[in-house]
Amino acid sequence: MKIENRIPVPHLSRWIRGVIVFLILVILWGAYVRSTGSGAGCGSHWPLCNGQIIPMEPSLKTMVEFFHRITSGISLALVLWTGLRIFRAFPKGKFIRKMATIAMISILMEAIIGAGLVLFELVSHDQSIKRVISIALHFINTLILLGALSLAYASTFRRGNKFSWQLQGLKKPAYLFTAFFFVLGMAGAVTALGDTLFPSQSLLQGIHQDWNPESHFLIKLRVIHPILAILFILFTIPWILSKRASCTSNQAKKLGVQTTALLSANFILGILNLLWLAPILLQILHLLVALCIWISWILLLDSLTADRAFVARSQEISKK
Repeated sequence: MKIENRIPVPHLSRWIRGVIVFLILVILWGAYVRSTGSGAGCGSHWPLCNGQIIPMEPSLKTMVEFFHRITSGISLALVLWTGLRIFRAFPKGKFIRKMATIAMISILMEAIIGAGLVLFELVSHDQSIKRVISIALHFINTLILLGALSLAYASTFRRGNKFSWQLQGLKKPAYLFTAFFFVLGMAGAVTALGDTLFPSQSLLQGIHQDWNPESHFLIKLRVIHPILAILFILFTIPWILSKRASCTSNQAKKLGVQTTALLSANFILGILNLLWLAPILLQILHLLVALCIWISWILLLDSLTADRAFVARSQEISKK
């Protein structure tokens, strides 16, 4: 089956890119819901809001939470529809179909986790370990969703063929740094929760709380994220620059610069978050750049793999 007979590649690529952008906006609004304590705006009811389909005379927090539910529902429909379009456009066995399947499962998991947070009242001022675990899993699932869609987007340009990290010198670092990013992201989500539930009045007070043995465990965990961020940058940026220097693909070179710039920018935003006591808008901006880093990282690995494959193929041809 030819893709052009059903859905032109450029059209499908633009569609997937648009869905990714919409998902990012929904994720950022979810961060706003958490940071404003609006997660309980609809009570412990789901999918209804305070027992109503459409809340009448809602409070501001109810409006914030209800809007998030609406946009989350739209994102669920968009991802499922995207998966169906990919299945129609590509034959069995194509890698893009696998990514579509992962994306559809992930968006369903997003809905389940979101519903669970509400039904079990793990929102607003809840400080339990259950909420911490749920928040961490929620963020990991979000990364998997965006990663799968990003790979689906990239694979539209090569007829849905397989993405692989099997080439020598790329597989192990790719898996290692990706796993590191997962841990870093979970730590960031937990840190943001701690900043929301236990805001500091000053930088010195925040540092004292972090190292006070009697502080809540969420406060003590806040120091982990910046330490991991420093380690991630120290190991990742040199690796990216080394791969950029040795590759022949202009796209990979651009993505290398883009990823490095995003990492540096978000490190600065992290410092500002610390110094300015994590204001809501800065938290959301920090999250936005983090999501852009993740997508850029996935596309960079994809581009490096394509470059390695091209070089290997060129060497085989030259030997014949």
